[in-house]
Amino acid sequence: MKRIVLLLLLAPVLTACPPQKDRTEDVMKKFQENHFNLELLKKEVYGKIKFQLPESMEKDYATNYVYRRQALTRRDYNLGLAFSVERFTEGDMYSEMMEDYVVEEDLLNSFHDAYVNRRLESLYQGGLSFKKDVRSNVKFPGVIQVVTGESSRGYNALYYATATLKVEKEYYIFQMIAPKSMMDYVYDDFERILASVRKK
Repeated sequence: MKRIVLLLLLAPVLTACPPQKDRTEDVMKKFQENHFNLELLKKEVYGKIKFQLPESMEKDYATNYVYRRQALTRRDYNLGLAFSVERFTEGDMYSEMMEDYVVEEDLLNSFHDAYVNRRLESLYQGGLSFKKDVRSNVKFPGVIQVVTGESSRGYNALYYATATLKVEKEYYIFQMIAPKSMMDYVYDDFERILASVRKK
């Protein structure tokens, strides 16, 4: 019960306006009954890939947490989660995002490192976890890392689970954004989303 109360207090952290209380309680109860795991029941398509997301994630028109305006953005207002996917190609080697970064033949790591470092630069008192390869159950080569920090001084720190996958000659950067207390529960769900990625 204490966990549910804590989650209820954290749910509006990422939202512009708080969700309806009854709906939030229903979502939290379902989340708890599912052993604090998200149910990945909704199919999404973006670029040349498809993957699964929770049904509770709705289209999000905010673009303040992505680099590209044409990104796929979703938000779970009840759990206080934001999610995005952005697509990059070899032609983006010369984009503004890559300025000041050494572009190596290994574009997977080049795109990932530039993206993560741009995120880190945008945060107050930011920090980075070690970068590692995605789990073996993910069908495509990729790396994953967590960035943390405050959007500005005095705000609660957010955690940005960030992964880059190479699918043929395209590079997809995924983000799951949440407060730490929620990220402790949904990081494994983020990995499950990555494992669900397939070519369209």
